[in-house]
Parts: sequence; structure tokens; C-alpha cells
Amino acid sequence: MTTKMGRPKQSNSDQDSARSSLIAAAKRCFSEQGFDKVSTRKIALSAGVDAAMIRYYFGSKAGLFEATIQETLAPVIEQFQADIDPNTPPNPLLLMQTYYRMIAKNPMLPKLILQVINQQDNPEAFAILTGIIDNILKRSEKWIEAFEKQKQINPNLNPAWIRLSFVSLMIFPVLAPKYLQQQLGVELKEDWLLNLADHNQTLLEQGLFTFPSPQPSSNDTKGEQE
Repeated sequence: MTTKMGRPKQSNSDQDSARSSLIAAAKRCFSEQGFDKVSTRKIALSAGVDAAMIRYYFGSKAGLFEATIQETLAPVIEQFQADIDPNTPPNPLLLMQTYYRMIAKNPMLPKLILQVINQQDNPEAFAILTGIIDNILKRSEKWIEAFEKQKQINPNLNPAWIRLSFVSLMIFPVLAPKYLQQQLGVELKEDWLLNLADHNQTLLEQGLFTFPSPQPSSNDTKGEQE
């Protein structure tokens, strides 16, 4: 839990502005340099505030990192929670749109996630990030369960693999290596990503391929004629 030090002598609006500036600066600095290589002093300088404000609002650099990831992913977590509500039918399109809008506003987030997960330079940052991701994955499991309860899941498919397929479909384009993104035409822009959400929704509803109806064999035709 974040520990706050002495209250800074600022108005509420100034305090909110300083906190928001630190979150924005942290996104840039952590994405560009990684968790270990960026100092709180550099983040504060980028935000244009006193470094003591980091300790006041977040307790430490790790606290700032956790708040940055949590607040960035908050819209997606909230949408998962809304969909799990038994009185609300799950909405894959709205979830994808929420996720992609978040990515469009924070295009550096995928790079930061990959840095921390793949390099694991700092166990503290790794534990924070994977804890948040685990929370989202647990919500996604309950999300699929909500579909099952409403009998909206194809009974011929494994529910665990349905979750894998959906998460892969939604997440792969933004986490793919830059080379693959370029080759596949991926753009981390809102218009492009929302079009992708529409495409994914159609894919989920109608399937990917159409197959021709089997033609009767010559023997079947002969039997009918007899």
C-alpha cells in the first residue's frame, strides 16, 4: 500500500496535476529506458515536479510503476468486471474496443510490458506486472464462465481454449515484434484498432473460413436414379 509523507503545500488541482504528470512521465521513461535504468529524479524532471512528490504520492519508484500500470489498464479491468455482472450480458466487441482505445492512448505500454516480462531485470517490477496481468487473466476466466452460463459458448469447443483463442486474437497484434507488425500492417492507432475490433467480432460470430457443401458421389447419384 502506498505510504504518503508530509502533505505538499499545493491546492488540490495542483496536486492532481502533479500526480497526473508523474504518471505520464513514468510511462515515457519506463518504456524508453526500462524500470532499472530510470531514476525517480529523471521521472520527476520529465514531469516538471519535485522528486519528493513521488514519495508523497506513490511511496517509491516501485509504487509509481504499479500505479502507472494499474491506472493505464483500469478501463479494461473495469469492463471485464462489468461483463462479469450476472445482470449484464458479456460484450466481446465493447471489451475489445475498450482495450484498443487504451492501447491507442498508450502505444508505449506494449513495449514496457515486453521489457519487464522478457528481461526480468528487476524482480520487484516483474512481480508487480505479473500480479496485475494475473488479475486480468482471472477476470477473463470468469468472463468465459459468464458466457457459458448464458449458453453463448459453442459446446463443441474447449472453454479453456476459447479463452486462449480470444486473448490471443485481441492481444497478439499489439504485442507482436515490430517486424511482424510492419509485415502484417498493424497500426497502434485508434481508427485502425477499432476496425480490427469490428473484424474480430465478425470473426467470432461467423467464423474464419467458408467451406463448400460436400458434393454427392457418383455412387450416391446412381443409387438415387435406381
